[in-house]
Amino acid sequence: MIRNYLLIAIRNFKKGAAFSFINIFGLAVGMTCCFLIMLFVRDELSYDHFQQKLDRIYRVAYTPKFAGLAKGIPMLSTAASPLLKDYFPGIETSARLFRRSATVQQDLQKTEEKNFYFGDSTILDIFTFHFLLGDARHALTDPFTVLLSASAARRYFGNTPAVGRSVRLDGRYPLLVTGVFEDFPDNSHLHIDLLTNYQTMFATITPEAKTNLDHNWIISHSLTYVLLKPGTDPAKIDAGFPAFLAAHAPKEFAKDIIYRLQAVKDIHLRSDLLSEIEPVGSITQVYLFGAIALVTLLIAGINFVNLSTASSLRRAKEVGMRKVLGAEKRQLITQFLAESLALSLLAFLLSIILLVVFLPVFNGLTDKHFLFQDVLRDAPLWLGFVTVFLLTGILAGLYPAFFISAIEPATTLKGDFAGGQGRGGNLRKALLVLQFSASVSLMIATGIIFRQLDFVQTQPLGFEKENTVIIPIRNWSINNIFNAPNDTGYYRLQAFREKILADPAVTGVTLSDQEPGLGILRRGVLPEGFKVTDNIFSLNVKIDYNFIPTYGMQLVAGRNFSPAYGSDKDHAFIINETAVKRFHFGSPAQAIGRRMSLIGKRDVREKEGTIVGVIKDFHAESLYNPIDVMVMDVDYASLTTFSIKVRADRTKAAIAFLQKNWDAWFPAKDFQYHFLDKGLDDQYAAEQKQGKAIGYFAGLAVFVSCLGLLGLIALIARQRTREIGIRKVLGASVPGIVALLSKDFIRLILLAIVLATPFSWWAMHRWLTRFAYRIEISWWIIASSAAVLLLLALLTLCLQTIRAALSNPLASLRSE
Repeated sequence: MIRNYLLIAIRNFKKGAAFSFINIFGLAVGMTCCFLIMLFVRDELSYDHFQQKLDRIYRVAYTPKFAGLAKGIPMLSTAASPLLKDYFPGIETSARLFRRSATVQQDLQKTEEKNFYFGDSTILDIFTFHFLLGDARHALTDPFTVLLSASAARRYFGNTPAVGRSVRLDGRYPLLVTGVFEDFPDNSHLHIDLLTNYQTMFATITPEAKTNLDHNWIISHSLTYVLLKPGTDPAKIDAGFPAFLAAHAPKEFAKDIIYRLQAVKDIHLRSDLLSEIEPVGSITQVYLFGAIALVTLLIAGINFVNLSTASSLRRAKEVGMRKVLGAEKRQLITQFLAESLALSLLAFLLSIILLVVFLPVFNGLTDKHFLFQDVLRDAPLWLGFVTVFLLTGILAGLYPAFFISAIEPATTLKGDFAGGQGRGGNLRKALLVLQFSASVSLMIATGIIFRQLDFVQTQPLGFEKENTVIIPIRNWSINNIFNAPNDTGYYRLQAFREKILADPAVTGVTLSDQEPGLGILRRGVLPEGFKVTDNIFSLNVKIDYNFIPTYGMQLVAGRNFSPAYGSDKDHAFIINETAVKRFHFGSPAQAIGRRMSLIGKRDVREKEGTIVGVIKDFHAESLYNPIDVMVMDVDYASLTTFSIKVRADRTKAAIAFLQKNWDAWFPAKDFQYHFLDKGLDDQYAAEQKQGKAIGYFAGLAVFVSCLGLLGLIALIARQRTREIGIRKVLGASVPGIVALLSKDFIRLILLAIVLATPFSWWAMHRWLTRFAYRIEISWWIIASSAAVLLLLALLTLCLQTIRAALSNPLASLRSE
């Protein structure tokens, strides 16, 4: 019997080779999409699972209500961590981590390290470090000792054992290597390449800065992690934070500081904090990609069901004859399910080939590093793949099997298939509507995402971002703001500025402490008419005298900073238009001459002066955030970044000139640069990749849908061959026959568009709310997506209907 089933299946595959190919290829595409997204979702859900104490590790999140932030931040005061263990019985230990960019040198090799951390030795008790060299118990107990990741050890020492060797920090501080640990895996919320003792950080800053850090409770400085004792309820710790802050933080701020625990296992997918240490994912994106996987697989399954039920009418006589000869319904169901699984198996094998081909493309879209050889060794993943294949084959073949086996032999042997068509027709119509609804929804989503991304990338920011080279002068650290003023370095930087301005390729040079558009440090301010207890915070950017003209910013009142005014450096401020409104100064002109101060620790007025200018609002942060209050001032000691305007036609020559002079002037600092416009665009990299991924999947969904439509119309045209022949003999025109065969499908596709539009509008409206500045969902975006889908469907229909309409009627009527 099995041999007979196999022979029948092979015969039918050959007889309907085109429809078998459409079924197999459509299923393979659906499975491939599903497998790729399974890889992505599984990886996203596995973040930080390598941590052996994961269920007990938490990070303390900090929300400074006085700063007007809607969301919290992951860094808090350096003063908090040492006090947590003694105050909360449920905390076993705590540790701080502080990251900054660092120039690390070994012999003549200089490397700009992005993942350089200062950390308490107790971090080794919280996180899982797999030591390859060194003693984990004592590796981080002393200042000026450092642990290296395996990749960092190879980078500096090759295959030579690193323990006992030294590297130099910022060309000044020798660090003794006391251990080497395995690299943290890709699916970690942070990555550490070099980890030095936390006290080393204090040794590299001034005593005044250390004193400030020890007593400052409002600054967002270090990541703070805690390890809870087994059985401790984190909610009890959260409930105790207000009392903890009341006991230790300054009274004027304690009530406006919120601490809460954040489970490390939730950081990657569920963190809503600002300024995350590394880019995080989104549980919404996981759900979205999971839904896309199911939708794509569903579309492929719908193709299978539609084509199987339609093509089954060709086999109606076969089924009728076999029933007359004694075949049972169970046997027929088994045969057709077996054929379905055989098709699904072929699709599965083809999907593995497609997986190998498209895995690199998928890695590029998702910033993952999946390797097929790793996939091959992953038994649980293969179990998931095989489960998808079996479920797809069984579920997609179940209805056609029951549908075919239910055909009455008396009806089929007379050649009357109308009853079968009626039973299968309504389901096919419903599935077709569902299929195209999903396709047009994905198309609309893709159109809106790219429209929004184009909007944020072309939106005027209030400054000139093009052809701007950014070079960090020294490693910026939040510690810098507490260092004692030192103007000596500024005059050296000014000399370098004059040197590079001599090159014709350079059109402008300015200094600042940060880059515009990429987020500005917030500081406490005290405008005239307010009290210290009002706790007003604003964006604060330190600049030189050339910043505003170099960036093409506009002053709406007053003047720019100028060295001609000797007091500007110590007693002058420029504010933006939003600050004028927030400070109740009336008009920009009325703000000129008003008094204000920058507030430091314990309400000390670190800088007092007058407002000399008001600048037109510009986007100092990304377009996720609305324009906020901003204060500018000149501060030589804080200037850490060169912004260099270069001619567009001489960019390469300018970079070569800058590097040559940089190495001569700053031999201890590695030459690093990037273009400002790229940095601004990179803020939306996650959305760009998400949009591309959805676009690709939308294209595949439409392709598979049209592929199924092609097969379906071909089958129906074949079933109506005689009818078409009779109509042509009676004088029907080709356009009339094409319209006859297509009109029902066009109605169904239009219905699908109507049903998909409200859902798509709602879903994308929610997505857009994450941007403070966003597009309106215009009707033409939805209309164009619908028009493209309808056009593709019409082309698909025409491919087959015109062919059927042009066929020779004598060929179809000869047997009548």
